[in-house]
Amino acid sequence: MSIAPKRVACRGRPSRRRSPARHDGGVSLVELMVALAVGAVVVLGLTEILANTNATYAREQAFARLQENGRIASMLLAKEMRPMRSTDCKSIAMHQEQGSLTVKACDLLEGGCTLGNRDYLSIHRALGYDQSEDLTNAAKLSDLPAAAAANVADRYVGGDVLVAWGIDPHGMAVSAGLGSDGTEPIELVAAMGLEADDLALISNCQYAHVFEVSDPDNGPTTTIHHAGDVNAVSHLRAEAAYKGTAPYNQRAADPRAVVYPLVYRVFYVCCVQDGSLQTGSRRDNCRPSEYGAAAPEGYRPALCMYDRGRGSGRSEVVVPNVADMRLTYSGDANADGALDYSGESAAKIATDAKWASVRSAAVELLLATEEENAARTPSAPTQSDWPPSDDATDRLGAAYPADDRLYQRFRFDVALRAATPWALWE
Repeated sequence: MSIAPKRVACRGRPSRRRSPARHDGGVSLVELMVALAVGAVVVLGLTEILANTNATYAREQAFARLQENGRIASMLLAKEMRPMRSTDCKSIAMHQEQGSLTVKACDLLEGGCTLGNRDYLSIHRALGYDQSEDLTNAAKLSDLPAAAAANVADRYVGGDVLVAWGIDPHGMAVSAGLGSDGTEPIELVAAMGLEADDLALISNCQYAHVFEVSDPDNGPTTTIHHAGDVNAVSHLRAEAAYKGTAPYNQRAADPRAVVYPLVYRVFYVCCVQDGSLQTGSRRDNCRPSEYGAAAPEGYRPALCMYDRGRGSGRSEVVVPNVADMRLTYSGDANADGALDYSGESAAKIATDAKWASVRSAAVELLLATEEENAARTPSAPTQSDWPPSDDATDRLGAAYPADDRLYQRFRFDVALRAATPWALWE
């Protein structure tokens, strides 16, 4: 029988086991490129999100400022228009339709008291002017006082012009007569805060005069010295006209005459550059349609106001970034209490001599953001129905080309106090 040989382990030779593979040299080039590509995609995505977020924030901020400016401009103009052409007991329209009152305004209007009917503030004077005319020519603003026409024409950029005048409702009763020759001061029952060169109106619902305050004494009672021109006119110098009781007063003991502050203001679109109001040729930066492409960094259209409250008056910026303004009017031409026309421009009203019948006005404002790139895509602000017109150049925003700014239209209607009695007891 055979015996199988035994296997004897070889002590000197190591076992030849296969060990797992090891990567001692780092990542491969392919892995690196993949990682960089993924990282780049992530970074680009985050950058895009950040850019969109910043753009959205900037756009919302610009739009918020635009809306705030639009609300301020709308409230301001509505406030100024509501008491338009108003005097003491009733509106001037009610008085003049009944032949019961005329308002002499030698100190407000040009030429002293030598121009006949042009010395009177009346319902026949223009409430506004149409942008279709060259309003940089003061002669086109013929119903304004000469100083006002020159001031506005030198600063006007575009859009329609609004004229607002009427009394401040906070008046003060006259405590004594004016004397027989008009040289004595007007005495009031209490102080009312008038200052030198302010305009004031004295009225007893039969006579009314606008005068310029020359030397007020605002003590417990007030004496108002009035300018010399007004002393020379009839009615104001007559003691009998402004003392005693008035037939329009509620009680027989009420004073016959009341003095009110008078406001006379003109609103229009002007040009602001580096915080200052531009005049003459420097307004060209605000006229993109006539002088080349729009340059938002070069012009800031704004709503300006000429105020005749002190002395010869001056213009100032009241609301920034108001790019355009349109006014249309509605009225009662035959005095039957019903509106006979609506949506007519200042030029049409003037041509048809219908200022006396105007009862309400619609105001359209175009507001713009200061910077470009606020809108996602460039667009022109004008639309075919702003306002309805066969003339495309007469539409709101027609002067502005397409750009990347945000634009918004604000529209409101105001019923003028042109035919409404003030005195509830009438």
